[in-house]
Amino acid sequence: MLTWEELEQAAPEIASHGRELIERFQFVLVGTLTKDGSPRITPVEAYIIDGRLLANMIPQSLKALDLLRDPRVYLHAPVTAKEGSPEFKLAGRADVLEDERLRTKLDDLYWEMIEWRPAPDSHYFEFLAERAAWVTYDGKGQTRVIWKLGAEGEKRLYKPGI
Repeated sequence: MLTWEELEQAAPEIASHGRELIERFQFVLVGTLTKDGSPRITPVEAYIIDGRLLANMIPQSLKALDLLRDPRVYLHAPVTAKEGSPEFKLAGRADVLEDERLRTKLDDLYWEMIEWRPAPDSHYFEFLAERAAWVTYDGKGQTRVIWKLGAEGEKRLYKPGI
């Protein structure tokens, strides 16, 4: 699994497009697995801080409890109805963020933006990438650029349709 910074090094084209969408919309749709294995999709504010893709979740929220039980996660950046609107997708893991410095930076960002601080028992996560995709649509089909981490840890880029 790679941090955001490592994803930027491994797949700079995909990560730069993904960063642009995450920074523009300031949230992602997060797919988690419920207790019974059903999927759950929830919007979550997400920010890239010091090369890490971070999120804070309300104490005991269902999405946080899902991730504490099973850290597998799927992220999808918002898209618009505009023709040619691109998509950014990331599959990986949501690790509990223990780094107090990064937690404080995220809290300070919330304060700077909306003068609000998360509750002390909030859940902090870092999203790590196993694979990511940047998909664009050209009106005649789609052009897709996909990156994934190989079985032995090697990084490979796939560009079907280009």
